[in-house]
Amino acid sequence: MKRFTAILLVFALCFSFSLTAFAADSVEAEKKAEALSTLGLFKGTGDGFELDRQPTRMEALILLIRLSGKENEALDTQATHPFTDSPSWYGADQYLAYGYEKGLTTGVTATEFQPNEPASAQMMVTFVLRALGYTDGQTPGSVWNNWEELGQKAGILSDGVDTKNFLRADAVLVLYGALSSEVQGLEIPTTLGQHLIDQGVFTQYQLDAARVQAGAQVNLKTSSLASIMAAVYEGVDADLSHFRTQYTQITQDNLSYYLGVEELNFTEGLASEPMMLAQAHSVCLVRVADGVDVEKTCQAIAESVNPQKWICVGVSEEGIRTASVGNLILLVMDNTYAQDLVDSFLALES
Repeated sequence: MKRFTAILLVFALCFSFSLTAFAADSVEAEKKAEALSTLGLFKGTGDGFELDRQPTRMEALILLIRLSGKENEALDTQATHPFTDSPSWYGADQYLAYGYEKGLTTGVTATEFQPNEPASAQMMVTFVLRALGYTDGQTPGSVWNNWEELGQKAGILSDGVDTKNFLRADAVLVLYGALSSEVQGLEIPTTLGQHLIDQGVFTQYQLDAARVQAGAQVNLKTSSLASIMAAVYEGVDADLSHFRTQYTQITQDNLSYYLGVEELNFTEGLASEPMMLAQAHSVCLVRVADGVDVEKTCQAIAESVNPQKWICVGVSEEGIRTASVGNLILLVMDNTYAQDLVDSFLALES
């Protein structure tokens, strides 16, 4: 009986370890999917991100176009394609025509693309390598035989990627890894993330925020204000996505609008406010210069900022909060989450 119990215990422990490992991979993929979604590179369906199913050939092509920074160009194309099995949803013909015209794909046959067939790890990694500027010198649209070796070299095949049972979760890990990989053929060494910033696909602020969403650690002294801002939002135990905020750099010209004060000796500042001006919400971070009286500045900001600056809405006196760590000052204006955001900011000090 004791032996049977011991066997059951060992089995239970092994099973729990395997579940924990799977859960960790799932959490990582989910976070990175959210990050890629923030950048407009990975989008879900009506059923969410669907990380537990295989990606399709059509999805692989679209991801390649997005990673190349050419999605808008693709959707505006006047090109045509020879495939008779194009999906009926809006944009499908444009994606296929662009991919065919640019030599990104030649289809399975001369007239079939087979858009709903599963995309293998080999196909997905090959597509991502193309977005990184790798070339094999073969015919356009070919799938490379040395894709695993090149994927390892490029840093897009992490240990967590299952190339045998390749799912959308694995595709997310490959895509996220590509952002830090160097694009080939450029005069100045540039990562794909920076290359897409240079093309206007997203901003540095958005990339920093996405990396925090994916789990990057934040240091109040050395991290960018965008990273700190993202971490402040991430640390609140509530869904604040309804604010749909955008980042704006605080300068001497807009200082009084965001912080209320007319003069301030600061080195950098960032504001996060809703795109819709009818929402009373603002989070501002400013790094003041050495020698500035931080406590006095926090008080001046709290007393001077305009709580009614939005259209037809405003915040109460209780909804205005300031906090500081070192020479970093936070201003929050929100009727519901002001203290939560302050607490999240202060928690980053540890």
